[in-house]
Amino acid sequence: MKYPSFKQNIHLFYLAIILLGSTTIFAQDSTAMSSTNGQIVQSYEISALLNRYDEFNKKRDITEGYRIQITYSDIREDIYKSKSMLYHQFPDLGSYVEYEQPYFKLRLGDFATRLEATYYLQQTIALYPGAFIVKDKIKTKKD
Repeated sequence: MKYPSFKQNIHLFYLAIILLGSTTIFAQDSTAMSSTNGQIVQSYEISALLNRYDEFNKKRDITEGYRIQITYSDIREDIYKSKSMLYHQFPDLGSYVEYEQPYFKLRLGDFATRLEATYYLQQTIALYPGAFIVKDKIKTKKD
């Protein structure tokens, strides 16, 4: 069996790169947004998908926001004792225990903005010096 020479392999390799590069350069994605005279054109399917996503999140009552992480530990009982104390200190704010292996994390509040979280952080930092703000999924408030 005769194998192609190195020179023939190089030519085939360059030909493949040229063909793949040219198809990539001239290819168009029909779902991509295009800009025409400063207008953004978006396909109906993407708009419908975004609307379905918004409706799904409204039903779940969850959105992106901020919480204050008070402490973390790998001992579950310690976290729940801290949660009990936190509830007595801040009864108007929700407190949450999240497990991210191997730690249990105690977080406070459902803040829509970082500014709101910062306001409460200033109050909690006197009691919990290691507290800090984290991005998290929060419960939306029902009016």
